[in-house]
Amino acid sequence: MNKLLMIVLCASVTMLPRIIPYFASSALSKLPRFVRKCMLLLPLAALGALIFPLALTDFGAMWYAGLVGIVIAFLTSLFKGPMILAIIFALIGTTGMMLAFPAL
Repeated sequence: MNKLLMIVLCASVTMLPRIIPYFASSALSKLPRFVRKCMLLLPLAALGALIFPLALTDFGAMWYAGLVGIVIAFLTSLFKGPMILAIIFALIGTTGMMLAFPAL
């Protein structure tokens, strides 16, 4: 298979679940409320499924630093904090764990 074709197909498969809910907003208004909410959250769920495993495995022996960052970002979002604060707090928490406990 041609490399360019493979790249285009992979990009399409990745982008479709994120794009469909936004373009189908008129059709979403006819769906039940629960299904409509699930469709709108689908792009976030896909992004979370891609990021979560990487956050635990990217730090190697310091996997706990990624876990602390995830928990901090989750708690900030749970209490309706702005996304930028969730990112900043997660970075501070992850960096702090990496500096405080270099290699357990």
